[in-house]
Amino acid sequence: MAQYGADQEQSLRLFGRVRGASAGLRVVVWSVLTVVAFALVGAFAGPAWQPNPVTATVEPATADTAVSAASWGGTEAVGRYETVSRQESVQSEGVEIEVLIVEPVGLADPAPAVVFLHGAGTGRAQSFAEHATALASAGIVAVVPDKRLDTYTTFQRDYEAMAVDYAVTYEMARELPGVDPDRVGLYAESEGTWIAPVLAQEHPEVAFQALISAPIVTPREQAAFAVDAYLRNVGVPHSLLRAIPRGAGAHLPGGILAYADFDVLPYLAADPQPIFMAYGTQDASMPTVQAPQIVAGVVPGGTDQVMLRYYEGANHGIRIGSSTDPVVGAFFEDLSRWMLDPAEAMAQGPAVAGATPSQLNLADAVPEPQWYADGEMLLRVPLASAATLAGGVLILLVSSALVRVRGRVSSTRSVALAGEGGDEEIGGDGEEAGASVGVGRSATGGLETTGLARPLSWLVAMTLLVLASLLAYIVAVARLALDYSTDAVLVWGGWVLVQALAVAAAVSLVFSVRALPGAARACSGQHRVWTLLGAGATILGCVGLLIVAGYWGAFSPIS
Repeated sequence: MAQYGADQEQSLRLFGRVRGASAGLRVVVWSVLTVVAFALVGAFAGPAWQPNPVTATVEPATADTAVSAASWGGTEAVGRYETVSRQESVQSEGVEIEVLIVEPVGLADPAPAVVFLHGAGTGRAQSFAEHATALASAGIVAVVPDKRLDTYTTFQRDYEAMAVDYAVTYEMARELPGVDPDRVGLYAESEGTWIAPVLAQEHPEVAFQALISAPIVTPREQAAFAVDAYLRNVGVPHSLLRAIPRGAGAHLPGGILAYADFDVLPYLAADPQPIFMAYGTQDASMPTVQAPQIVAGVVPGGTDQVMLRYYEGANHGIRIGSSTDPVVGAFFEDLSRWMLDPAEAMAQGPAVAGATPSQLNLADAVPEPQWYADGEMLLRVPLASAATLAGGVLILLVSSALVRVRGRVSSTRSVALAGEGGDEEIGGDGEEAGASVGVGRSATGGLETTGLARPLSWLVAMTLLVLASLLAYIVAVARLALDYSTDAVLVWGGWVLVQALAVAAAVSLVFSVRALPGAARACSGQHRVWTLLGAGATILGCVGLLIVAGYWGAFSPIS
């Protein structure tokens, strides 16, 4: 008998080990399947990103960017005159706009003038003080208005309306003493190059347009192009690039970023003015090969209407180095010579000169996300998931607190009744009272007794960590991109951390789901209903947030 008992005990131990190993294997299998499921959703829920390569090339006629100086005897234009500056103001729709005017001193004949249009990174007239002084020293009156900022925000801006505001300054420039009204043109940088053609169409007497670091394509296409170029320069994992169309291609509700689809080409097609375009070869944010070709293909005069210059090693602001370094000197010289006599400069040529530019991919139409990740749904899905998660946690906390209180009240009452009944009742009916006390400790003992507290806590914590780490990673990569820097440890180490946290969240999800049947058995009555409802909402909210994380790049190594 003893031997039989020992064999039976050994068999039970073996069965327990096998059962435990089987349970562990099931956890592993379900965890792998969960990770794969999130990865597949992330990979196929949104548009892919496969930009088309650039096939066209630009071959400058010469590396020398110089513009013909025949009109003024071959001498340098910049520095010929002393300059004087003053501040004036104009009114646009009741708003006062400050204007910086820099003029050459000692001109005998009426001078040409140029009105400056700001890019996205500038707003005050002093931002172009260096430019204005250089051009004025060449004999050109420089007129630089402040950008009107009361109608200009990150989310809302109107380029046609901005052209109306700049037109007020343009009209003022034409009326300045000593200015030839037939030789007043426009200088626009970056975002301003979407506005200048609008103003030129409304005022065909505009003498010329200088479009510097011009995207030409729509803001949405330019944004996707720039982000792609920046991320490739940083060296991010390829799977992160799929977030580009999901972000840049999305349409936000309420008209937010509606200007992203502004098309300047219809305005350029109606503009007959000579155009000077310039880029720095280190400007990764602009389609430096594609944009000038688009302009030449759409303006009435074709290539004969456009003069193009590329400056070796210069950035978006035609500076070598940072945004605080001086503008390339040759740029001011070339620009001023062209502005003094655009027609002769175009006739003398060459039309294209300077360094050879490089552009990897086209700035092209951005694929649109599916309906469930576009418009209002782009915000509704994560907000609804977060609200569901918060609601589930709240239900669990309130339910757990209530059953604890009820359990203590029930236990106190049962003990009191048992004490009043004496020893006899404790041995008889006291068993029922004792049972009530036991039920108060298990079925109504709070969330801890259900076996859900630990897995759900881990699930919520890991879900929030995945989202926080993904956001922190994107911000860190963005900073590297904007600084034109690389950091393999941050880029790849951060990516591995995000993926590891995502896997941990998936494992926590499996444990949480596996704990539900046990929780149902550990509860009874309304406690069971509220516990399962709270746990289900918590799990559902976490699943929704993990899907959002997967959509933006988590769970990516296998997708």
